[in-house]
Amino acid sequence: MRKKSFAKKLVCGGLVGVMAIGLMACSKDSSSGSDTATGNGGSSDIAPYQFNISYGGTPSSSMVAVMELLCEDLTEASGGAFTFNQYNDNDYKESQALDELTNNIVDIVYLGSSATSTTITDVAYLGMPGCYRYTDDANSFSSFEDAVGESLADIYSDYDIHYLGLRVPAKMAIVGTGEAITDKENLQGKIVRVSGTWMGRLAETMNLATTDVGLSELATALQRKTIDSCITGIEQVYSQMLGEVCDYACVLPETDGMGALVMDEDTWSKLDEAQQAAVNEGVEKWMSDCLAVSEEFYDTSIKALEEYDVDIEYFTDEQCDDFLSTVGDVYEEIDKSASEKGIALKESILKWREENLE
Repeated sequence: MRKKSFAKKLVCGGLVGVMAIGLMACSKDSSSGSDTATGNGGSSDIAPYQFNISYGGTPSSSMVAVMELLCEDLTEASGGAFTFNQYNDNDYKESQALDELTNNIVDIVYLGSSATSTTITDVAYLGMPGCYRYTDDANSFSSFEDAVGESLADIYSDYDIHYLGLRVPAKMAIVGTGEAITDKENLQGKIVRVSGTWMGRLAETMNLATTDVGLSELATALQRKTIDSCITGIEQVYSQMLGEVCDYACVLPETDGMGALVMDEDTWSKLDEAQQAAVNEGVEKWMSDCLAVSEEFYDTSIKALEEYDVDIEYFTDEQCDDFLSTVGDVYEEIDKSASEKGIALKESILKWREENLE
């Protein structure tokens, strides 16, 4: 893999033009109306700055909700000095995000670790289950971000990318037709839909027969028995209306992967000290707010399943441990291509799990 300074891609005028039109068309609060704004309760003057930000998802998706929250939190932290051109497209793919950032089309994006690992292998450890598990501790996610944040910042800095924070992930779910799943052995002989390179590799270590079906086609595939089951984030159960076609849903207190909110390093370096402090303050609040969004979408998904009398099973920690017992095998595969910084990220994940999971 080559670092950004050596891997700048040529972007055709058409792509830049489309993005520019989209950014202008989706612009929100594009003018602050003053040269400075007082933020943080009037404690400092923040100079105006307009950011370009892009993401994908339907209006009812959690991604749209959290990215709109990000703009609100950054605006509040800057006392109204920060404004945003928002580009949102339902067909937007996570693989686009890194290209748009490194080609200076946008300033801020969310990088899903699975898609990003195609270029930056070191983040692959966060691209599948086995990284973060929900606990009863209200501060568990904050402690996880504290544990891995420095390693992520170190990795992304090699690509002229400034790490800002982690997005709170959705809980993992196994949904399908037939009898409910109690362990990975129940999935043997079934066709299972998985998404992402490393989730696919994990499924292979479980000897599962897998296929890749588009997210928008999941409900149809389950209804037509093209697939027997799928492993996804619980939020997709509601957004893709899977409750109408599945017989069971097994919920695991484990994320199916996570990603990072990042900013182009060139943009970060243009910000003065007060602006950078406001960004950090806004992102800190955003990560906390994302918890509420994740909980809201989780509750909505569970209610949707209950409305259709879907059999809901909740995996215990012991069942999770058994289901994910081959994560280490995939980690060993990632180790072969990872740098010392990637290994440091893996070790920080494993240390957090050892200290926080009983």
